[in-house]
Amino acid sequence: MEGGIRRGEIWTVVPPAHPKPRPVLVISINALNESEWPDVLIVPITSVPGALRVQLPEKPEETGLRTTSYAKCESVGPLQKSRLKKRIGALPSQSWETVEHGIRRVLGIKGKPAFSKE
Repeated sequence: MEGGIRRGEIWTVVPPAHPKPRPVLVISINALNESEWPDVLIVPITSVPGALRVQLPEKPEETGLRTTSYAKCESVGPLQKSRLKKRIGALPSQSWETVEHGIRRVLGIKGKPAFSKE
């Protein structure tokens, strides 16, 4: 990947079940993203709200998302780096705590959030 993959970036992927690219948020640490490990951890992004989903900021100039969007925290998982097609933006720093809270809730992890972009 030219320029590498960084935590907090929003990329498009082409899932096998969808004919058009879909956005995802990279949540794995940069050490993993920069390694030769073939996968990154992602949270898919959708325009459909849900009980376990976190609304992302409506800042298309930063995120690259053109519609009201939600992080599908219930669907966190690995994705092969080769599936990432195009970097379209990044999550603003002040939104990390909200996304982390959603992920922690789905995983049943208690305690104070410690997410950082590094």
